[in-house]
Amino acid sequence: MKVLLTGATGFLGAAIVKELHERAVTVRALVRKSSNTQALEAANVERVVASLNPSHGLEEAVSNVDAVIHCAGGGWTRSTRGFYDNNTRTTENLLAAIKAKNPDISRFVLVSSLSAHGPCPDGTVRDPDSKPTPMTHYGRAKALAEEATLRHKELFPVTIIRPPAIYGPADVRLLPLFKSIARGFATLPSVGRSISVIHVNDCARAICDLALKEHPNGRRYFVEDGHRMSHTEMALSIGRAVGRKPRIIPIPKWLLWIAAFFSELTSRVLNRSALLTRDKAKDLSQPHWICDATPLRSELGWMPQVTFDQGAQQTAHWYREHKWLK
Repeated sequence: MKVLLTGATGFLGAAIVKELHERAVTVRALVRKSSNTQALEAANVERVVASLNPSHGLEEAVSNVDAVIHCAGGGWTRSTRGFYDNNTRTTENLLAAIKAKNPDISRFVLVSSLSAHGPCPDGTVRDPDSKPTPMTHYGRAKALAEEATLRHKELFPVTIIRPPAIYGPADVRLLPLFKSIARGFATLPSVGRSISVIHVNDCARAICDLALKEHPNGRRYFVEDGHRMSHTEMALSIGRAVGRKPRIIPIPKWLLWIAAFFSELTSRVLNRSALLTRDKAKDLSQPHWICDATPLRSELGWMPQVTFDQGAQQTAHWYREHKWLK
């Protein structure tokens, strides 16, 4: 069994590579010329240099593989167009290459995002097949990638997985929160929010199950650790992991938007990606980002293995071991 994996050098991609290796699956990683492939080389992973957008070398990349996991993409970009280039167009180009060169694959798995489906305004979990209501350009770009994927389900089996916030050792997105809590405080949105999360290793196992196990064609699945929590609960859990009880400082919505405006302004002056954007502020202003992985558990037998308390402990230990956190 051979699987083509995009995004193999990223945070989630690295966990997928490890999980596939543990299942004795051969991995072919699609990488850019500029990619840091040291970890892949050390793991003896086959690498093929290609470009998802613009499309270059994709037909060679998809040849002679049994399944494709499309994990590349993301929410870090300097322009609105970048969200669609990095998430929608890359998916369309990869699907076109599979259609042209290897339509007999056993499965195409798109790693999408809860952002593509949208929040749950009243705190009631929505059905995965209900109409998507993405709030941001990132979410809309992922939703368009999902549409492109489903248009190909009559040609070859396709599956979509929508993770919520993914965390774990080596995660850079939660690092600022760990650092601030280690200093004794946490600044959090003031709305009473509930969120779903998933440990990176549990997410990787779910993705590999979808790539390798039989299940219905054209399905969309959520993945989460089975426990909704508030931002305050998350901060207190991280506090236990780093040995500090943080003071919670609520940020009103109006201040969040002002901070996003100046973050974008600074990013333009310094020519770098903004840490906080108005798009992200819109996401953070929603009361409930939650989902339910019951179909994934019942149909594929997948179960989460890491609670957030356990995962926060692992993550804090990794940060300190690698000198990311004092």
